Amino acid sequence: MMLNSKTSVVITTYNDSKFLKRSIPSVLNQTLKPLEIIIIDDGSCNNDAEKIVKSFIFKTDISLVYEKKKNGGPSSARNVGIKLAKGQFILFVDADDELLLDSIEWRQKEIELRDESYASIYCSSIHHFQNKVIRTKNINEINGELNKCLLGRENGIPGQITCHFFRRKVLLEINGFNEALKFNEDFELILRIAKKWVFYGVNKVGFIQYFRENSWSKSDPYIAYNGVEHFLDMALKDNLLPLIEVNQRKKENKLSLVKKLIIQEKKIFEAIPYIDKAFEFMKPQNYKEYILMTFNKVIKLFNN
Repeated sequence: MMLNSKTSVVITTYNDSKFLKRSIPSVLNQTLKPLEIIIIDDGSCNNDAEKIVKSFIFKTDISLVYEKKKNGGPSSARNVGIKLAKGQFILFVDADDELLLDSIEWRQKEIELRDESYASIYCSSIHHFQNKVIRTKNINEINGELNKCLLGRENGIPGQITCHFFRRKVLLEINGFNEALKFNEDFELILRIAKKWVFYGVNKVGFIQYFRENSWSKSDPYIAYNGVEHFLDMALKDNLLPLIEVNQRKKENKLSLVKKLIIQEKKIFEAIPYIDKAFEFMKPQNYKEYILMTFNKVIKLFNN
């Protein structure tokens, strides 16, 4: 069956334009070419992204749209892409992602086989780390309603938006991404969609996700912590996740901060109140957590 391209690819970039030399060709070389590629520059400090995009314009007959905006974060950049897109379907790609050759073709086929109650076809990915470790990220296959508690979990339902292949009209109907969120905005979008639509998940790799160590959120452990707390508070208020799941994730978020404070920052005493708060939300559930709770009590005893 011959497919007509109905897919808009939205690539967002912010001060990482050099990676476009990898992501744009991976889209141009697809077995099913996209209808268009929309590159949104979220206020980079230079015009390198525009120069790189222009270098591809005369090498392809695929429409390349470049738009630079005032810096507002990835959610605002993707929302601009959604509004500019002309395709029935939207695939979001980060500047440093690399699509596998048939990534658009098989997902467009899958979504066109299903009725419009299906919001997204999601896939698995390959994780590529700076230390050259490469790992396939398997996912939970579903055909229907989303189990919200599996979102973002190991071997669960992918939370990152780049795994999902969306119907554009669904994204428009829910007014796109919540620009007030700086963390877990992908999760929040998927959870809002799951209130009304269903999903189809295939444990098949669609792209390579490259991880960089110089992420701005890794420079200060409290940035990620506060961002996740904000998301969880909003998820509870908007009834996106059940209370028990919010409490579980709040505990995990606090223990994640504890780990960073102790291992990376060597700030044991600074971590103590977060250990206390973690186990206020939910009691220890495994021996490591019991050891941590006991260790915390001993440290506080000697500190007194």
